Amino acid sequence: MKKQIIAGAASLALAAMPVVGAFATDPADVVDTLTVTVNESCTFDHDGTGGAYTKAMEPGALDTAFATSSFKAMCNNGLGYTVSAVFTSLEHLDNAGDAITYSATTPTAGSGTWTAQIDGGANIAATNGVLLNTSTQDPSEGTSVTVIYKVSLNDDQAQGTYRGTATYTLTQKS
Repeated sequence: MKKQIIAGAASLALAAMPVVGAFATDPADVVDTLTVTVNESCTFDHDGTGGAYTKAMEPGALDTAFATSSFKAMCNNGLGYTVSAVFTSLEHLDNAGDAITYSATTPTAGSGTWTAQIDGGANIAATNGVLLNTSTQDPSEGTSVTVIYKVSLNDDQAQGTYRGTATYTLTQKS
């Protein structure tokens, strides 16, 4: 029995001794590197109030508030973007020869023209069709703009339905 006690005491003494060389130097630094890639994000939203505007008018009438349309752009591209517009004439659906033409100037009564104007600003045709032009990333709330459509009919405008389009395109700068 004595042998067992001595052997146990010797084992206990060895376990308490430090292991030479295993922890002789300080541990090295551990570095974690995190890499995040932020995807390009760009949204262009209509205010949701329309996209199709219909109104009845009399020949010779002028409506300088025919409709309004609001847009919001938000891009995280640091170089910015442009929003450009292209407009067509309002074509008579039954008579191809009759049209209410798009004009770079504000319509006057009886002119038979229509236009789009940035609310509180220029006629979009006068800005070469550019609605928005940024050179930086948008703020978190984005950039909003409202367009006002103005329509004038000729004094002898043919009866019927006329239809045309305003097409807005967002292009990111590179």
